[in-house]
Amino acid sequence: MWIFNSEETALGEALEGMISAEPETYRRLDTKYGYGMFRRDLPPDRVRIIVDGGGGYGPMWAGFARPGLADAAVHGEFNSAPNAYVLYEMAKAVDAGKGVLFLCNHFMGDYLNNDMALELLEREGIRAKACYISDDVCSCIGEEKEARGGLHGIAQIAKLAWNCAARGDSLDQVFRLAQKGNDRLRSITMKVEDQGQILVGPGFSGEPPKETVPFESADQLASLALEKLLAELEPYGPKEVFLCINRLRRMCFTEGFVVLRAAVRYLRERGIGVCGSSVGTYFDVFDSNGCMISLLAADEEMKACLGSVSGYDFTV
Repeated sequence: MWIFNSEETALGEALEGMISAEPETYRRLDTKYGYGMFRRDLPPDRVRIIVDGGGGYGPMWAGFARPGLADAAVHGEFNSAPNAYVLYEMAKAVDAGKGVLFLCNHFMGDYLNNDMALELLEREGIRAKACYISDDVCSCIGEEKEARGGLHGIAQIAKLAWNCAARGDSLDQVFRLAQKGNDRLRSITMKVEDQGQILVGPGFSGEPPKETVPFESADQLASLALEKLLAELEPYGPKEVFLCINRLRRMCFTEGFVVLRAAVRYLRERGIGVCGSSVGTYFDVFDSNGCMISLLAADEEMKACLGSVSGYDFTV
């Protein structure tokens, strides 16, 4: 049972609560079209990073309005993309004359609304681009990677974009690095059922798993996931990766780190270094045990932008 007055008001109330917790840090976007918040201490003269997506119960998206991740965040309603007008208004509110990069997961509603926001901003003379994250290896099987949906790997792309913007790079340069990161990013959902089964790659909109196997151990879960992710990343011949474990709602703190340990051991046994790792609950769309596992095949350019970032209640 969730303690909401109603799902229609929950996101707005949560936003007010976050601003109450850190009133010196955040401002709420004054709009009738949806939910958005941005940092008060935005530095001048640099590209702005805005993350956006359908509302959930974890820190994606408002919790990502942090130094090292994003300058602003826009929420849709629960499981719904934010509309184009609130995206447009947020970009106008934070633009410093250097342009704006939107980051969102690649789903139809998110794509259409971000694309419309880009058109509206172009009419205002504000430069803007959007990077649509497509890290879910079990979506759109048999199609190009660009057709896939996104999971929690977007946090690593936000790091790349924010750090690139922080050093004064242009919008085109920030966009290039974000796209490069998305090309080298893969994630998979491993849902553990009470009946002792691992559901490999179920979709949070009800799409069936691609495979079901008996659960044996954390080592088995990690190796099964990483085998699939590394097969996808083989063209990049990764020597080092950034590893991120996203706990689902019923996976406890301790279990998450047990899976991380298993994953790090699996990678090192195969001669693959881990340049960074994190465990947390970022994108908790499944009310079950299990996790999402994400790998980013990092090169030297990317490693410089992948330090740990701590939010109000998480580190990624």
